[in-house]
Amino acid sequence: MSRSAAMHASSRELDKFFGALSDGTRRGILQILATGEHHVGEIVAKFNLAQPTISRHLSVLDSADLVRAERRGQRVFYSLERGTLEAVAKRFFGKF
Repeated sequence: MSRSAAMHASSRELDKFFGALSDGTRRGILQILATGEHHVGEIVAKFNLAQPTISRHLSVLDSADLVRAERRGQRVFYSLERGTLEAVAKRFFGKF
């Protein structure tokens, strides 16, 4: 991959990361997951939003590699993808 292509890919990753963090509900979900793993129903119970809305927010967070989903039976459990948070923070804030 050329340097220009690598920079463009890195820029897209940062856009996805900060785009995911731009919404207050998604930041709230990350705060909940900072306390440990939770299934969707537990996350929904913390908000005044419908389950499909929370699922869409979780999908955005998953797409940005900020959370990890694991299906166990009928439930989907989510946890923070701490490695992504750390790597992006170092890559972005390390430039300043």
